[in-house]
Amino acid sequence: MRLDPATLREIGTIVASGAVEAVEFASIASDSRAVRPGVLFVAVRGATVDGHRFIPDAVRAGAVLVVCEDPDPGCAVPWVRVRDSRAALARLEGWVRGDPTRRLLLIGVTGTDGKTSTAMLIEAGVAACGLAAGLIGTVVYRMPGFQERASMTTPDPGRLQDLFARMARDGVRAAVMEVSSHALDQRRVEGCAFSVAVFTNLTRDHLDYHRTPEAYAAAKMRLFEEVLPASPHARGAVIAADDPLAPEIRRRCPLPVTGFSLRSGAADISPIESRLTLDGIEADVRTPWGVFPIRSRLIGAHNLMNLMAALGAGGVAGLPLDRFAAGLCAVDRIPGRLERVTGRRPVRVFVDYAHTPKAIENVLRALRTLVGGSRLTIVTGAGGDRDRGKRPLMGRAAVTLADQVIITSDNPRTENPMEIIAAIVRGAEEAAREGSVASWTVIPDRREAIGAAIRASGEGDVVLVAGKGHESEQVVGTTRLPFVDAEVAQGFLNE
Repeated sequence: MRLDPATLREIGTIVASGAVEAVEFASIASDSRAVRPGVLFVAVRGATVDGHRFIPDAVRAGAVLVVCEDPDPGCAVPWVRVRDSRAALARLEGWVRGDPTRRLLLIGVTGTDGKTSTAMLIEAGVAACGLAAGLIGTVVYRMPGFQERASMTTPDPGRLQDLFARMARDGVRAAVMEVSSHALDQRRVEGCAFSVAVFTNLTRDHLDYHRTPEAYAAAKMRLFEEVLPASPHARGAVIAADDPLAPEIRRRCPLPVTGFSLRSGAADISPIESRLTLDGIEADVRTPWGVFPIRSRLIGAHNLMNLMAALGAGGVAGLPLDRFAAGLCAVDRIPGRLERVTGRRPVRVFVDYAHTPKAIENVLRALRTLVGGSRLTIVTGAGGDRDRGKRPLMGRAAVTLADQVIITSDNPRTENPMEIIAAIVRGAEEAAREGSVASWTVIPDRREAIGAAIRASGEGDVVLVAGKGHESEQVVGTTRLPFVDAEVAQGFLNE
């Protein structure tokens, strides 16, 4: 591959350069240990390690060009100074693959909750319109003829652009991607040619990384203020109109913004009327493109929100919404998202990925309106090595909205599981001092906790197993143990 100053200017702003005319290189690396002769090395500042320290190592290993943020790396090979090495890395990874997103209808979905469900619904809608579709998200990376379990919600730039290049090569016409706050903060999606960006909501999460709610919100905002507007394909944004961040998105996004709301007539997209039961959703939804009937096996008001978000994405993308809506309605399950588990016992069991206070609140409220006089039990915990401040809030949400709460382990990782549980209990105790709440018990072993909840429930009662959703492992220390909530629950249902 041949890189010259004109191409570099197209990829990103050059602050300064040293003796760069035209450079031939074989591949790109941001880890000096991966550098071989003929490699372009990008020095990235990480949270704990600064890649600029390893420029000499990369040069000794055979790097032919260095991209960095330092004013003068003092190296013997051509170098380029950029304002943001992460952004330059993402653009370079796209450029060497021929900028594949420019050959795709690319829809990005961001938000704290609902990303996976909304993205999978959009994927189904796109496919129903006769377009080969690709998906990159928390659960899976897939396209026709290819499927791989996801390693992270939004992959690093090299892997991400590899997936897009495969899609473009294999005839995929449209791609849907969950865009995480980490990816936005780390500029992994820089240069991606989004057509539509969707915002589901913003609640507390990932403060172990972002540190403050304001920084978390700012990361999400980048998709609408910077990344989407920079795309030559940009059509507009679709946002949850009632979310506190919505007015700021409208103010700062220079493109048309379409809102959706559960309140009839409160936004561009809203239900004229709706009926929610444990069997699914029936709604007639008004949109700027007409009224569309939604008849879905998915459960709860939050899934009606996801369906409306997906419908909005299809409308802004210019797809035929009658066929698109039929595709949405054909989706009868989202892995680990209020996923129904059945067996011989007459207990209604659901598995959900809810692992934030607001997600727990949303899913319990959704179930509470549907269970009637039956008892509602939640099995919940919190992940280790993550935002500790949300744990008491999760306990508060659980005991405030359920009839019975079993507090257990999630993925404790390298933390003491009992310390995580104690923080959840503190939230439950605070709520109890303020008023009437559910009873709760602590069963640290997750398998035992799920079993206890199901065995204690009678005909028609509802058990929600929250936190891990689609995950296939439980992380204890640094060991990954096979554990699938739905499989464990089904085993107890069939005892």
